Amino acid sequence: MAKRALIIDDVEIVARALSSILNLERFDEVHVLTDPRKALSSIKALDPDLVILDVRMPHVTGAQVIEALGPRPHHRPGLLMYTASPKDDLDHELEGSGLTYDFYLEKPSGLKGLKQAVQTVLALVEPPAA
Repeated sequence: MAKRALIIDDVEIVARALSSILNLERFDEVHVLTDPRKALSSIKALDPDLVILDVRMPHVTGAQVIEALGPRPHHRPGLLMYTASPKDDLDHELEGSGLTYDFYLEKPSGLKGLKQAVQTVLALVEPPAA
């Protein structure tokens, strides 16, 4: 089964760098979106295994994307928040909604931290090998 990822970050150079890293991590498809207003429709159309999502973006925040996405049965898609914003800010925005993300990683994190975060999120999404 093909592994698909969607990166949503308004800073194109960051999104492209993340895309390069995921391509090295053997993702079959990596899509980049720099306009968060298209996040929900892109997630629905692409059905990615992993979404790497910035928190502070113009027009639509990462928390608003999570809220629009709603409950995620079986952690699909896996949500990795990759941001320079404090984790407490995001948690406060989502407080009381019952919605959450799978992993929070602060920018800059380094290659090793990003790879570990991706593996952690994918382990939640992928069924265990038989």
